[in-house]
Amino acid sequence: MGQTFGQCNVCPDGLLKVEELNIDGEGNNQVKGGVPTSSSKFREAGLHFDTLLQAFKHCDPQGTGYITDKNRFAKVARVLCSTHASPEALWEQLDQDGNGAVSFPEFVEWAETSHIVIPVGLDEIGGDEDEHHGVEAALGPGGIIPLPHGWTGQRDDPTWNKRIDIRDGEILSELQHLLNITYKKVWTRDRKATKRNEVPTGFTLSWAKHSENYDDWKRYYMRRHQLIHDCSDVGNQTKGWFQPMPALTSNALPVNQRHRLRTNSCNEWLLFHGTNPAAVEAICGGDFTLHLAGSATGTLYGRGTYFAESITKADEYASEDANGDCCVLLCRVVGGRVLYNDEVTPNAQALQDRVLAGECHSILGDREKCRKTFKEYIIFDADQVYVEYALFYKRIYAGKVAGAPARSSSRGSKK
Repeated sequence: MGQTFGQCNVCPDGLLKVEELNIDGEGNNQVKGGVPTSSSKFREAGLHFDTLLQAFKHCDPQGTGYITDKNRFAKVARVLCSTHASPEALWEQLDQDGNGAVSFPEFVEWAETSHIVIPVGLDEIGGDEDEHHGVEAALGPGGIIPLPHGWTGQRDDPTWNKRIDIRDGEILSELQHLLNITYKKVWTRDRKATKRNEVPTGFTLSWAKHSENYDDWKRYYMRRHQLIHDCSDVGNQTKGWFQPMPALTSNALPVNQRHRLRTNSCNEWLLFHGTNPAAVEAICGGDFTLHLAGSATGTLYGRGTYFAESITKADEYASEDANGDCCVLLCRVVGGRVLYNDEVTPNAQALQDRVLAGECHSILGDREKCRKTFKEYIIFDADQVYVEYALFYKRIYAGKVAGAPARSSSRGSKK
């Protein structure tokens, strides 16, 4: 999803540098002395933007959180970088993942790769405290984005992207506690994919990796920043409602407190996503792509990416390696305004359309209520997901670690 962020030019106050630009009679940007300033305006046909956020809002007049109008974006792009490219060519540069909708983080990335150097405008949104809750935050490259609590890597490298083995026994204990507290002895037909059609009696953590991907974190932070405002009292003057909806994982207090989640302001959760050990680096090292949405889990609530609050549910989509280790990703997911649904047979297209139109930011499918199984969380924007950990674990059956031959079952269908 998109290209890598380039190195940002920054001022001491943490804003992107701005060169004083005017549009000449032929539509070309003219630099006044090449001296960085703290504010600037771009003008063409009455348009002027002091920040990227202002430009983005002009492209999204309905406040959906996404740009979808190619021609409107092309007009703004011509103001920002005086290009003469066609709307189609400009859109191809902007919409890197090809989903037809561009979020603010994607827009900022396009601006950076296009060498447009004006302030991002995060301070205009407000409503977000720093990542460390009152403690002086460690800032990332350029001094703009606070790094997440527990970041151990370099702070001045915009390409920092590593998976780090966790050696801290306290963190490993917190993660095992999370597996224990989110365990549910519930069977669904998706359990058959594990090649052993019975529910494990537990899961034991073998080892874990912490993911640090600055590019992904930057995009996630900006999107979360947007949603905190959108879910606030100020944002609700136009959007209408917000309800905190804690997930089952919220009961694992130590790991939630470690990561300073903002459940009450924007429904930020830790959620599981089942995968296989071989895929971990590809997912953590790149973007949490939505291209494969539905390929493993179906599309009951639309073509988004599905997450679970229970390790038992996520385990249904995890596969073992040669050593018997399975893997789930533990992700920060920001749900914002959640579209709740407890129907046995939901209208997936209608639900998805409401999210993509900006009315809501995510879907909570309550299969626990309507089918006595699990709640499912669905996201349609990869920038609302940040992978924190890859958890490698073994299944336990009747007190023994997995390894016995697969068994069959004559259970009926249930999901």
